Amino acid sequence: MKKEIFAIYFPSWHPDRHYEQWYGKGFSEWELLRTTRPLFPGHRQPLEPEWGYFDESDPVWMAKQIDLAADHGITGFMFDWYWYEGDQFLEKPLNEAFLNAPNRNRLKFFLMWANHTWGIWPALEKDFHCMNGNENQSSKIFLTIRHSEQDLREVMEYSCEKYFKCENYWKIGGKPVYSFYNCNTLFRYIEPRDVLRIINEVAKKHGFPGIYTLMNIGCCNDNEYYCGWGRIPKMRDNGFDAVFAYNSGLRSDFEKTVAPDKPTLDYSFMMENQKYCWDRIAEQGMPFVPSITLGLDVAPRWSRQLTYPWDYAKTGYYPIVVNNTPERIGEMLDKALAMDSDTVIINAWNEWSEGMSLIPEKPIGDAYLKTIEQVLNKNSQQKEEGPK
Repeated sequence: MKKEIFAIYFPSWHPDRHYEQWYGKGFSEWELLRTTRPLFPGHRQPLEPEWGYFDESDPVWMAKQIDLAADHGITGFMFDWYWYEGDQFLEKPLNEAFLNAPNRNRLKFFLMWANHTWGIWPALEKDFHCMNGNENQSSKIFLTIRHSEQDLREVMEYSCEKYFKCENYWKIGGKPVYSFYNCNTLFRYIEPRDVLRIINEVAKKHGFPGIYTLMNIGCCNDNEYYCGWGRIPKMRDNGFDAVFAYNSGLRSDFEKTVAPDKPTLDYSFMMENQKYCWDRIAEQGMPFVPSITLGLDVAPRWSRQLTYPWDYAKTGYYPIVVNNTPERIGEMLDKALAMDSDTVIINAWNEWSEGMSLIPEKPIGDAYLKTIEQVLNKNSQQKEEGPK
């Protein structure tokens, strides 16, 4: 059976009404990208797509992205999705562009509720401010996440009507696949069994057999690998369906391997750590989807007053990953395809402000997408030929 390949879609590359309120008319994260400056010789910044800084909320541009992804073997997008007690954020690329693109059925899609608080990026502050990992929670908080049983019902009602009924929404056994970014935040407000009870009740009311839950266990401080495989027993015992680790590959002792003369980390470090996390997760006896993190360079979001050297622990600024070549990404995809999973997630399709993207960029072009296509074709051919 052909494996599903989902690329994570981060919808921050268009004017949004919240951004306009906070930063002025026309703002998007393109402004952060444009104003990024190299922090050391050879630092590949500012990044620029070959298409230029386009408006992803335009269905024409979304149609181009859909064709580009499908033509290179990507089977779907996992959309980062934002909801704050009924207030949607960054919803236009999905609601107005993807769902209205004439070729939308070339890709499947599903949602990950990015249920975290949203604040200001240090890059947009006049004074120097520290960074809280990759999440923008510096000195100002704009949107705070709070969960309740009623709000969860409203999210599911909205999703059933708006998304799950789409013929290209990803389903497993007829169940819409749905993900939560931070299960601990969710479970702080609602008990795990109640989460499942609520979302399945709503789904069944709309004619679905239930919800297939794909829970993120990455992006946490549970251990030195920032990966929460220790969370799996609770989710497994409560009846959740599967897990994956969003944005894995860093380890808390990265300073042991960071370059001595500049703030860089070789991608081999991330490759080793991602594979280690996959193996630890797979040991837990719960269905698991391997996720490949393409790199790490959060400089577009960092304070414009930052200069090297800086204190990693005090500032919260990570090193910048280098040598994440297309060949190495292909090697990671080969390993992910060999795992006991019908799906692989790639992080990300368009996360330029974190240094992970597949859309062709100047000057490297479409090398990453071509490599992915080649690996997928080789893997498919080997499966057709069978063991020799």
